[in-house]
Amino acid sequence: MKKVLIAGATGYLGKYVVKEFKKREYWVRALVRNPDKLSETGPFLEPKIDTFVDDVWIGDVTKPETLSGLCEDIDIVFSSVGLTRPGERVTFMDVDYKGNRNILFEAIKSSTDKFIFISVYRARDFTFIEGIKAKEMFVDELISSGLKYTIIRPTGFFSDMTQFLDMALKGRVYLIGDGENRMNPIHGADLAKVCVDSVDQDVEEVSVGGPEILKYIDIARLAFNIIGEKPKIMRVPKKLVELSTIPLKIFSRNYYTLIKFFVTAMTNDFIAPCRGKHRLKDYYKELLRMRGIKV
Repeated sequence: MKKVLIAGATGYLGKYVVKEFKKREYWVRALVRNPDKLSETGPFLEPKIDTFVDDVWIGDVTKPETLSGLCEDIDIVFSSVGLTRPGERVTFMDVDYKGNRNILFEAIKSSTDKFIFISVYRARDFTFIEGIKAKEMFVDELISSGLKYTIIRPTGFFSDMTQFLDMALKGRVYLIGDGENRMNPIHGADLAKVCVDSVDQDVEEVSVGGPEILKYIDIARLAFNIIGEKPKIMRVPKKLVELSTIPLKIFSRNYYTLIKFFVTAMTNDFIAPCRGKHRLKDYYKELLRMRGIKV
C-alpha cells in the first residue's frame, strides 16, 4: 500500500483529496494545525475526513521544527498549502513559499517518489501579485529539487464562487469591469480526481477547469436566479477599485494582495481544459440547503 502525505488537508481542496486518496486505497497522513477540523463539515460543503485519515501529524509549515520526519516512509507528497485568511500575521511568502519549501526539504530528505503541488492557472502571467509570486517561487524550487513532480493549475474553486451567492443574498452583486470575462471554476471533488490521477501520470503540469465556461455576469445572474430574486448587479470600474485599495498596501498587505488577485481574476479570462461533472447551479442549491435556506 502506497503512503501519501497531504498538506493542507483541512482546506477546501485538501479534504476532497484526502477522501479521493483513501478511496483508491492509499495510506493517508494528514498534516494539520487544528485536528478538530478533520471531523467538521467545511463551510463550502467539504466533507468530514477524520475516518479517511490513517495518521494525523500536527505541525505548522512556517515552523520547520514541527515537521522533522514528516515524510519518512511517504511515497507521495501532496500540498495545497496557501494563505487563505488575510488577517493572519504571516505573509504569503511565509506560507505559500517558505512553508511549502519546508515541506519540500522533508520530502527530499526522505527521498519521496513524487511531489504534487497546487498553484494557479496562468500564474506566470500574474507574478506581480504577491500571493502568486510566492507560489511560483516555490514551483521553481520544486522543479530544481530533483524530485518527480506535477504542478496542478486550476482556474478557480467552487468555494471562490460562493462570494457571488453571498452578495446576491445581501441584495446586490458587485462586478469589477464589465463582467464579460469568462472562467470555468471546478468543484473540489472533480479537482481531487485530477490530482490523484496525476500520481501515475508522467506529466509535469496540468491545467484544469470545470465543465462549464461562464461569464462573471452570468454567475451573478445565476446566483440571483437560485434565490428567486431579480438581479441587481453593479459594475465597478477596475481603475476605481485599484485606486480605492491603495491604502491597504500600507495597512494590510495580505488583504491588498487578495483584492488585487480578485480584480485580476474578474478582468481576465481563465479557461482551462474542462474536467469533471459538477455544475455551479447544483453547488449553490446544495449550499443554500445546508444553510437552511429554501430553494
